[in-house]
Amino acid sequence: MLTLTHSCRLFREVEALITPSNLTKNEIVVDTDVFSYTFRGDTRAEFFRPFFMHRTLALSFMTVGQLYYGAYRAGWGEAHITRLENQIKNYVVLPWDYLICKQWAQIRRECEFKGHSMEDSDIWIAACARHYDCALATNNGRHFNNIDGLTVICPGLF
Repeated sequence: MLTLTHSCRLFREVEALITPSNLTKNEIVVDTDVFSYTFRGDTRAEFFRPFFMHRTLALSFMTVGQLYYGAYRAGWGEAHITRLENQIKNYVVLPWDYLICKQWAQIRRECEFKGHSMEDSDIWIAACARHYDCALATNNGRHFNNIDGLTVICPGLF
């Protein structure tokens, strides 16, 4: 059984500055964009590196699907897809199950109630992070900042 927890809290009103050195938990779900930055060597990954040090990193099953879709859409060959798969192996891949589906439905309803539109794929990623009580590392904080109980690590929040 996975026992993932959270690392950094998004505060709607700034209560404290959370830094990599004062995180209290060790597991982080990495959003598709951040994985892509790391995979490509994009400089936008640099913000996240200190948060990732000595922590367990996870990907949602949805992120893995998005990564394969991007590879196929871009016409990647077998060697490039193998490189992607080898990089994915460095992460815990969080699968779907009925409890994740319940989280998805709860988050979807919460967003509707708040008038916050959100892509289904982002809801699946948030559902995995919230279910396992993980932080979520993303460069798209605005996609996730209306979700109660979700911990977000994002450059725009600091």
